[in-house]
Amino acid sequence: MPVAFVALGLVGALSSNAMEKKATVLVSETGYKKVIGAAQPCQPVESCDNVQGQLCKSSIDNSQLYRRISDNQCPTMLFRSNP
Repeated sequence: MPVAFVALGLVGALSSNAMEKKATVLVSETGYKKVIGAAQPCQPVESCDNVQGQLCKSSIDNSQLYRRISDNQCPTMLFRSNP
């Protein structure tokens, strides 16, 4: 009987650990539009998240949004889990 309790505990622990690894954390991040020739070439538009899949695009003009690393650089494309 005690062996059954230990086995049941191990199975529960392993399954909960696997579920934690599958969980994806959504982190909201501001998406920036590249505007060529502007004084500030990276302009904030709207929120994106870190789930790869659909590209994060502006709901205003459907332009691709990027991660900003400085006032003049926004090189990395962002994604959105819900289009």
